[in-house]
Amino acid sequence: AGHKGLLARDFDQTAELIDLAGGGKRLGLCLDSCHLFVQGYDITNEVHLGEVLDEADAKVGIERLGAVHVNDAAVPLGACLDRHANIGKGEMGKRGLSAFLSEPRFEGLPATLETPGPEKKGSSKAEVTLAKRLRREGLKRRGAKT
Repeated sequence: AGHKGLLARDFDQTAELIDLAGGGKRLGLCLDSCHLFVQGYDITNEVHLGEVLDEADAKVGIERLGAVHVNDAAVPLGACLDRHANIGKGEMGKRGLSAFLSEPRFEGLPATLETPGPEKKGSSKAEVTLAKRLRREGLKRRGAKT
């Protein structure tokens, strides 16, 4: 997100790269909450996130989605800087991450918590616990059983 010569800055470019690589089924997609947000995709509520995923599906194919990276963003929407923040401590906040974590199309996918951590040594057990709580809160808002 945000460096010179960036590849796959949007779903059109991602689709083009997959096509140029042969388009095989083994080519997949991992969505990173911070990267999406800092690239200008507002994913901080269920409606906006749904629209972003609809675009990803139309251009790349949601069936290619194989994993998500979960982290908050230390910089504002569209800042084009890859600066991860701890869960709920950044610009997306707890509500935004709650929407991301409870997205039905992510159900069953591996999710990697990719934060600096409280001591800058990586994600902590407390952050995993918080992420699980935020997911439950998001599911509740969506009317899903938790």
